[in-house]
Amino acid sequence: MKMPTRPFYPPLEPRPDIFGLHHLTILGQACESDEQRQQRIAKVEHGVIAAFKAAVSHIGEDQARKLFAKATRKPKRGRGRILAADRDHRLLAAYDEAVVKNGETVAVLSRRLRNEGIELGNTASAIATQIRELVKERKERARAAAFEARRWRMAMRNAPPTILGAAIAKK
Repeated sequence: MKMPTRPFYPPLEPRPDIFGLHHLTILGQACESDEQRQQRIAKVEHGVIAAFKAAVSHIGEDQARKLFAKATRKPKRGRGRILAADRDHRLLAAYDEAVVKNGETVAVLSRRLRNEGIELGNTASAIATQIRELVKERKERARAAAFEARRWRMAMRNAPPTILGAAIAKK
């Protein structure tokens, strides 16, 4: 049988990216000199300019500018990036305190939370919607956990007893 020509182990260096550069690790960034960094930046700038020129030749300058503007803008929506980091936890705690214990409505709670500040939501209706979604998710998780627990109980009811189970049953 003929031996394969490729090496048995994969190459140690990872593949370069579209600029022909390898991704730097933390150690690589720490050991990189200023001259090497400037060369890397120049390569990236040259590659971006070449990509823009290629886009202009294919789709026209106006469309290429729109494409690059779309690709470089920051994403506008995210899960509470500008809001409080623990917003979901705080909203559920406020819901449990006000609605479950004191009988307040979600609308009254959301208006009160909105008056305290903007960090939990932009409008009272947005806060109320978020509270309702969080409560719905929590109920679905509890229902799924109960279903899974029942499924495990049913699966284990005919299982032979264990030593630990026998010791607990004697007490």
